[in-house]
Amino acid sequence: MSGPSPDPVAALLRPAPGWPVAEHRQLLVRLLRERLPAAPASPATEAQRQLWFLQQLEPTSRAYHILMVVRMTGELDLPALRGALAAVSDRHDLLRATFAMVDDEVVVRIGPRAPVPVPVVDLGAVDATIREERIRQELRQAHDELFDLADGPLLRAVVIRCGDGEHLLAVAVHHIVFDGWSRSVFCEHLATAYDALRAGAVPDLDPPATDEEDDDEDDLDEPDDADTALAYWRERLAGLPDLDLPGVRERVPGTSTVGRRLDVPLDREVTTALTRLGRSRRATPFMTMLAAYLVLLSARTGSSDVAVLSPTAGRTSVADENRIGYFVNTMVLRADLAGNPTFAEVVDRVRELTLGAYAHMALPFERIVDEVRPARAPGRMPFSQFAFSVEGRPAPPPRLAGLRTAWIDVHIDTAKFDVQLDVMTADSGGLVAAWTWRDELFDPADLAAVADDFVALLGAVAADPDVTVDALPVRRPAATAAAPATSPAPARTRAGATASGTLVHLGGPTDRPPLVLPHPVSGTVGAYAELARLLPAHHLVGIESGADSTGDSIDALAEAYLAELVARWPAGPYRLFGWSMGGLLAYEMSRRLVRAGRTVDLLVVVDTAPGQARPTHEGTDDAATAARFAADLAASLGRDHPVPTAETLAALPVEGQTMLLRRWLVDAGVTPVALPVREVRRRVETFSRHVTAVAGYRPEGAELPVTVVQAAASPRWQPRWERYVGTRTTVHEYEGDHYSLLRPPTVERIAGWLARALDDR
Repeated sequence: MSGPSPDPVAALLRPAPGWPVAEHRQLLVRLLRERLPAAPASPATEAQRQLWFLQQLEPTSRAYHILMVVRMTGELDLPALRGALAAVSDRHDLLRATFAMVDDEVVVRIGPRAPVPVPVVDLGAVDATIREERIRQELRQAHDELFDLADGPLLRAVVIRCGDGEHLLAVAVHHIVFDGWSRSVFCEHLATAYDALRAGAVPDLDPPATDEEDDDEDDLDEPDDADTALAYWRERLAGLPDLDLPGVRERVPGTSTVGRRLDVPLDREVTTALTRLGRSRRATPFMTMLAAYLVLLSARTGSSDVAVLSPTAGRTSVADENRIGYFVNTMVLRADLAGNPTFAEVVDRVRELTLGAYAHMALPFERIVDEVRPARAPGRMPFSQFAFSVEGRPAPPPRLAGLRTAWIDVHIDTAKFDVQLDVMTADSGGLVAAWTWRDELFDPADLAAVADDFVALLGAVAADPDVTVDALPVRRPAATAAAPATSPAPARTRAGATASGTLVHLGGPTDRPPLVLPHPVSGTVGAYAELARLLPAHHLVGIESGADSTGDSIDALAEAYLAELVARWPAGPYRLFGWSMGGLLAYEMSRRLVRAGRTVDLLVVVDTAPGQARPTHEGTDDAATAARFAADLAASLGRDHPVPTAETLAALPVEGQTMLLRRWLVDAGVTPVALPVREVRRRVETFSRHVTAVAGYRPEGAELPVTVVQAAASPRWQPRWERYVGTRTTVHEYEGDHYSLLRPPTVERIAGWLARALDDR
């Protein structure tokens, strides 16, 4: 008879020789957690849900990692330090939290109290010439090691021994459970617990205070207050333009958080004069500095309507002030600088807009986004790409008994916004303008010039607050190229319809005019991914349907996309390549460009039927539309995962259909994580509108050479195209069907002659 089955946990306590320590520990922790009863779950706050979703979209992003480093000089009591970290973790539940999606809801689970591992890295014997580099490497590793929001832990610590009586404590924590205010609470409680343990006593940290209100409640107290706040923000943010600084590079698919930082000390006499100016206008230093930043952005972007995002502590009760957590709320501060006001008048305007925002700041930023529904684009923040804050002196480091402590400023190369300005108070008491920007979008020289302009602007307004904004010493965008003598024909579209698009960098060097690839009926450009991979030496730019687009005609979409294309590359020449519906968009855009006197030197339409209505007998109900959406998307991306059928979807209510599609998008590998429900609905609605747009399009003729690519299994489209462009067509025909053209092996043949065609231009 066989004996009892071996316990896998017991077996893992003594790992096999050669098993990597980190891998062994990770598996052991997972097995132990599986044996623990499930921790009770509570809903995450709206702010936590937003951070969780961002982390799922970009799982390797370190933008929300927080690293605190304290230099400790003297005799360190390591057991007391470990015990103190455990005591702080015991006191603040969120430091033991994990986050997961359960039944379409992000929930928080609080783990049991447990010691906090504090490994020691001993660099005391390392040669002094390389020790600093090794320290930087260890701190970088402490920051960069990814957090697992589902399994934790979300708090890590390591001690680096630098020599006799010299240690560094590095504490890394994820922003979803920790904010700037939390730092001072953490330091105070860590010091209290350390001192007690060092003296042989039990740490006595005050228990968490309680409120009458639910800690996780993120609604306003009264429904009327919520309605008033929503009405305020809807009116305040209506029509807000989403601006970029001149010189910004194209955004690549996905979001990059690699950043750079530049610290610029500000002249004390200038900042003192600005403080006096603020007092004379009943404005705080925050308002005065914000006014200067808004004026700078207005001048640099050429828009008198400009906004910034600004974080606030978000702690609305006395109990909140002694808690560790993520309470931050974000305000949208929008200024109207029209009419060439004086800087003193701008300060007055900024004071009023800031007070208005403060009066309605209890409404979470995430809910404002949900309700106002600004146009969204990949890699862009809602409402504004610019952030601003004014920070006082940093919280003092934890005062640990028997040790001298000091903060170590570690510059971590991450950025959450395109451009962020933090006006900080240095140890000397002077102010520093700390500029952070996304490295992929700007050259360091460009941001250095922006920082120089800010210093010059501050000096000018400090010397003369009545100087008008147009007279300030700030570099402004170059005048745009003159419009062509013949404007493109107006779009044929229904009243009230809007259309917008997003330019998506698909690859290649950006110093050449791009090959532009408009989207098919899905509204996205994923179908072109393999073609872009095969053309790394050529600049490819996709056009995706904007999140706010309701236009339902090829004319309206082409008009909107053309405006963005010409604004970005006013000189041309223009080269367009479109598959399926994208071919119709490419043709209509090219036709309008030629009529406007611009040069189109390449137009390729791929298996595109001109002037032929699509059949509508396939069904127009919600289930049929959703099934066609999934089938078309799967075929265009080459996904073999089973597609939900119209019959399956018809058996569900609309909400159930959406949830089934939401799961299918992840299971089929179309999206890395589950999308918000409203985003799934938007994509299906976009598909439905685009099918209608294709069915209703009747092209007009143009003097324009066209390269026609067609599949052998499709009808021959060449004769139809010759009705509109005469015999000026070149034809490439390939075996296969409509969907196989842009997948191997056919796409490799298409990429071959397309590369040669682009090289010849």
